[in-house]
Amino acid sequence: MFWPFLTLVLVIVLGIQIFANRQRELSILGKLNRTLKTAGDDRTEPKSVDGALDRLANMVHSDESDEMPRRVAVAFDAMATGAVLVDADGVEIMRNAKAQPYATGRHGDALIENVIQDRLQDALRGESTDEELRLHGPPEKFLLVVGSPLVESGELLGAVVLVDDVSEQQRLDQVRRDFVANVSHELRTPVGALSLLSETLEGETDPQIIDQFLSRIQDESTRLAGLIDDLLDLSRIEGGIDAESVAVDLGSVVQEGASAVRAAADKKQINLTVDVDEAPSIIGDRGQLISAVTNLFTNAIKYTDENGSVSGRLVSHGDEIAIVVEDTGIGVPQRDVQRVFERFYRVDRGRAASTGGTGLGLSIVRNVAINHGGRVELTSQEGVGSTFSMILPVSGAELTTRPTSAQSGEIDG
Repeated sequence: MFWPFLTLVLVIVLGIQIFANRQRELSILGKLNRTLKTAGDDRTEPKSVDGALDRLANMVHSDESDEMPRRVAVAFDAMATGAVLVDADGVEIMRNAKAQPYATGRHGDALIENVIQDRLQDALRGESTDEELRLHGPPEKFLLVVGSPLVESGELLGAVVLVDDVSEQQRLDQVRRDFVANVSHELRTPVGALSLLSETLEGETDPQIIDQFLSRIQDESTRLAGLIDDLLDLSRIEGGIDAESVAVDLGSVVQEGASAVRAAADKKQINLTVDVDEAPSIIGDRGQLISAVTNLFTNAIKYTDENGSVSGRLVSHGDEIAIVVEDTGIGVPQRDVQRVFERFYRVDRGRAASTGGTGLGLSIVRNVAINHGGRVELTSQEGVGSTFSMILPVSGAELTTRPTSAQSGEIDG
């Protein structure tokens, strides 16, 4: 009775995972396919959750050899989701490796075990329940605990509880919510200003006032266009759209990025210098790299006062090379150093309004670095200046494209 019961449980357990949270369907498909492989199925992986479940059910019912119980037990224990199985009397039959620490743990694990037992009791009464558990860290964790009765032909066979770590899903959901809120806020400002200016301008006959308002309208239109362009650039870079993998001369990339901001530097009488002697080439996307370097220089000039200085250089570190942009600007408080690369994150919102930044420049830098197998670093001191480094591998492989959850941004705001 035990092994047929366990094989039935394995199928039901995996089925519960699907309906517990449909947003994780792709992740669950991967878990199902790994379970199939562990159970001895070496065929081409199913492309859908239903197909994977059907494959597993067929294995269970068609294989009557002594090998199947062992395979099922191994697959159950190897599940990425914690699982606890009890019989109809509430006696624990099996607890997989992922759920084992909860039984003997303390503090957070003990709290999880209490929730597991509550959900098992509900399931033994025929109730399917779920509960989201938040554990304050660090790091903060979110767990989804799902309990379900196991019933066959109207008979209660037992109950099962699944414990799934949904921390990453929660984080991504929060990133999406924050992004939508930030985009809405950033768009509302110039759009609202344009609406107000156009209404005020209607019927105005004073040429001086008309010129003044038209200038404001042009400024707000430019700000709105810049925000849209940055959003499109960020989306394209994150998605790897039209990305190339070619040999790129980093010296010319830094020179071109500096040239793009030369006029802005001259306007503020900022001394802009570049040192790129003997610059190596790397494999990457030239357009992305120029966009990143231009944003580094733009950010530095925005937050450097008149008569300050901004410099760009290349620094080799073994098999890595760093594009370094240093300024004598306002600097970044230590509490904000780890967050300036987030989308729309602003250190000084008041100053951001005057500089007209979109809050996306450093996010573009970070994502370009990630695409090229590199990283970004920042050292800064308030009132002294900042040094931004985009560190890239010299012997790069093909350009990386990936779905990303990374947020990025610009000091300006």
